[in-house]
Amino acid sequence: MFAKIVAVILTIGTVACVLLAIRQQRVQAAHELAQVQRRVLDQDRTLWQLRSEIAARIIPSSIAANTRRFGPLAGNAPGRYRDLVRRENRAESYTAAQP
Repeated sequence: MFAKIVAVILTIGTVACVLLAIRQQRVQAAHELAQVQRRVLDQDRTLWQLRSEIAARIIPSSIAANTRRFGPLAGNAPGRYRDLVRRENRAESYTAAQP
């Protein structure tokens, strides 16, 4: 009879320890999730602050002034792409020839 009581007590103790460990893992996971959500909110807040600063600094008159200062924008010419590929091939062959 004594052995049965000891076995029951040990079994209940083991189950209680396992349940406590599982509960602790759940609490830890919830805590980590809350930290991640807080970091995401902080990053979102920083992002919106930066966006509002950019929007405040970029006004149509400054865009027009920069456009006049930098001159007209030119697209990529087809010859430029061929030239870049040629240069890249030369650089690869040069580095391959180096010991």
